[in-house]
Amino acid sequence: MKNQKKQHHESKSGGTHHPHETFADEKKLAASALHLTAHAVHSKDPEERREEQVEEGLKAIYDGKPSKEWLNTMEKGERSRWKIVVWSIVGLLGLVSALAWAGFWWFGPRGFSGTGLDIRIEGSPQIVIGKEVTYFINWSNVAKEPLASTELRVSFPNDFILTATEPKPNQEPLVFRLGSQSAEARGTIKITGRFTGALGTKSAIQVIGTYKPASFNSNFETLVTKELEYADTVLEGSLAVPAKALPGDDIVLRYEIRNKGSDSLEGLEVRMYLPEGFVPSASSSNDVLDGSLLRRSIGSLAPNATVVMEVPGAFAFGSSGDTPVRAEAGTVTENDSFAPAQKAEATISVLAGDLSVNLIVNGSDADRAVALGEWQRIAISYQNISGAHLKGVRLTFRAETDGEGGKSLIDWEKLQDAAGGVRKNNSLEFTEDAIDGLADIAPDGEGLIDLSVPIAASLGNQNEAPIRVFVEAFIAKVDDEKVDRTISTKPVTLTLQTDAELLSAAAYTAEEGIAIGSGPLPPVVGAVTSYRIFWTIQKTLHGIERIKVSATLPRNVEWMSVKEVEAGDVSYDPELRLVTWSVNKMPTSVGSVLVAFDVALTPSEADVGRFAKLLGESRFEFTDTDIGESMIRTAPALTTDLPGDALAKGKGVVSRP
Repeated sequence: MKNQKKQHHESKSGGTHHPHETFADEKKLAASALHLTAHAVHSKDPEERREEQVEEGLKAIYDGKPSKEWLNTMEKGERSRWKIVVWSIVGLLGLVSALAWAGFWWFGPRGFSGTGLDIRIEGSPQIVIGKEVTYFINWSNVAKEPLASTELRVSFPNDFILTATEPKPNQEPLVFRLGSQSAEARGTIKITGRFTGALGTKSAIQVIGTYKPASFNSNFETLVTKELEYADTVLEGSLAVPAKALPGDDIVLRYEIRNKGSDSLEGLEVRMYLPEGFVPSASSSNDVLDGSLLRRSIGSLAPNATVVMEVPGAFAFGSSGDTPVRAEAGTVTENDSFAPAQKAEATISVLAGDLSVNLIVNGSDADRAVALGEWQRIAISYQNISGAHLKGVRLTFRAETDGEGGKSLIDWEKLQDAAGGVRKNNSLEFTEDAIDGLADIAPDGEGLIDLSVPIAASLGNQNEAPIRVFVEAFIAKVDDEKVDRTISTKPVTLTLQTDAELLSAAAYTAEEGIAIGSGPLPPVVGAVTSYRIFWTIQKTLHGIERIKVSATLPRNVEWMSVKEVEAGDVSYDPELRLVTWSVNKMPTSVGSVLVAFDVALTPSEADVGRFAKLLGESRFEFTDTDIGESMIRTAPALTTDLPGDALAKGKGVVSRP
């Protein structure tokens, strides 16, 4: 045993230690120990001897230091293997990360860098309206890699008229699909056309380039804009007017335009803004007069061709001072606005006249809308402002309807005229026979004529048209000098309103005699009697919109339910006790719409001996779509007095039980 221990000690302190040799030696020691112990205990019980042998063997194995050292060596070996595995994994991950960053570095800067398509718009920013011009859209691939797809969308102002492109677009308007492009590829798109916009305005050309780099799966865009200024035009124009004019003097306003370009101009329109107080005496069949604006469509104007617009007329009474005249030639845009390509202006000095005449219709000299059957209160005042005697003066009131051969929509049969004018068709003439003062009006002499006449109650077989009312004054002499001068007032235009009206009615029975109400007739205090209310909107002129009908229920009347709605919606507000019918619109083609609803009356002692109120005054609000005016009309309140009802007739007075 001593020799074995010594050998183990030398093994520990020696140069090389082998765990498997130590383990073999310890096995030999254990066997020897078991053998020696067996002789010492052979006289004991077999079970006790077996336990003692095991115990002695274990002591022999673990009492020596070499056995513990071997166990420590085994533990250290396991830890070393785990360290190797962990560090191997860390090293592998580091290698993968390094390769990823190297790939990003290699493919990023050497490929797409954020700018792939360079676009330049080449052409003049100064536009000459009507002149053909060419623009070049230059593009190039500035990325360091190919482009998988390339598309250019070119936008010109709406007034641009395209005449040629090279190459042709793949899609309208002006979409060019260029497909895949190699690195450093470049090209040009050529676009030719004419601008027809408004002189003095600005606009722009815009190009959007959409492309996809070969190394990406997403699209990128480049936006380029070129500002334009409409600085000149191929139209040459001049406006000729007299430098001075007297009210009543016949003059001509002349606007001439010429196309000095090399291409025809299409869709041209000429406009003249008439001076204040100027009354045109004649116009072309192509002319459209809208207030003081006179429009004429001239269509196409060939190169070097000239067109002239002449407007004869005279200044009305009361005109004086410097009055501007303006004329323009251009085109009407897609949104119905006018784009003038040529403008001209002039000024006329209107001198004081001989006679001042004013026409007032229903308190105003402005244009207005009137209803069928509406009375017109007309005042004609005149004054000599010349400083001389005006002799042989004749005043004529005229009311004409355009498009009806001079026939008026005035109901002349109901004319009220205290001055005694002579009616001739659609006019009323006042001479010295009716008014003595007209034979010779002294300086500063003046007078007034009042008359009243209604608009026709219906159109009959006539078509709707505005009514123009004005006064003509004829002067035979100024002092003893013959002048035979005719002067007119500025016309007052009367435009017809819609004839839309609201009919409000209550009923207990239907037209067929069937009861649609319930309860006692006549109504009895404390008892409930129900009635049906009908609202009907009817018309023959114009369309109407934003329609609302409303009325309030009396305190002793309760809302029941809606029974019929042909259009719109009916609602009831119990707090306000307000019934409302709302309709979006009634086009010209729709003549009438109706709603019906039931209400319940419970009369009180205060109602005894009289007709009880069922519904307050009905308010009818709407907008006339033809003239753009908002209007309010009413229908009277409803009671239990129903003279046209088969069952309720004569049974409307409230009684006691």
